Amino acid sequence: MLQTMTSNESYIFLAVFAALALVALIYLLSPMRLPDEPLLYLIGVNHAMQFKSAVSQLFSESESVRKKREAFKAHVAEMIDTLDIEVLAEEFSEESKRKPQARETAVDDQSEHARFETAVAQCNYETVLEQFSKAKGIEHRFCDPDTKEREALGIEVDPKKETESDWRKREQVWLSRMADCKLRRVLFVCGDNHYDAFAQLLESNGFNVQRGAHYDISDEEFHDNADNVIETHEHKGDFKEW
Repeated sequence: MLQTMTSNESYIFLAVFAALALVALIYLLSPMRLPDEPLLYLIGVNHAMQFKSAVSQLFSESESVRKKREAFKAHVAEMIDTLDIEVLAEEFSEESKRKPQARETAVDDQSEHARFETAVAQCNYETVLEQFSKAKGIEHRFCDPDTKEREALGIEVDPKKETESDWRKREQVWLSRMADCKLRRVLFVCGDNHYDAFAQLLESNGFNVQRGAHYDISDEEFHDNADNVIETHEHKGDFKEW
């Protein structure tokens, strides 16, 4: 009788063990499982990917830029889910989302100017990452210093006059604003010109960097339908040099 009970208990034990093993296997293979370790997933872009300017919203932009921004959005959405991202951070600032001035678009007539101002007020002034942050309830951070902060830190304010030394100083600011995220899962977007240097800076400061996709735009792509594009600083390459 004792031997029979022992056998039954063995069968029960094996059944429970097999069930637990199956559950563990399903968990490991599931795309919804939580990743095991913190990381920072880095994406390099032309800044036109991050933010569609008011001028582009009001008038037009090249088809290449539009398609690449859509591809960028799709990739960010995929990585948020795949990597279980907790923080969305970017090389951008509130100041960078400035409203365009009428003089930039050759709007001189008073009535046209009034309509322009009304239209500008109705534009979307959120970056792509801000939109994802609100839609998915994920923390968002702007990491680039604004004009006052740059002046205080001795960083060139005019993007056209910036040197690589200024870039390195700005990258140190980004690092300082992410210092508390070494144990979290972060998606960070920066200008492609900063990609390698910033990745190395992060790694040397203890971040587990996963190097991701690049979304650059050539001058030709900016103007692939030039007849319909309003010539402002956004479309003349300044976005590319941050």
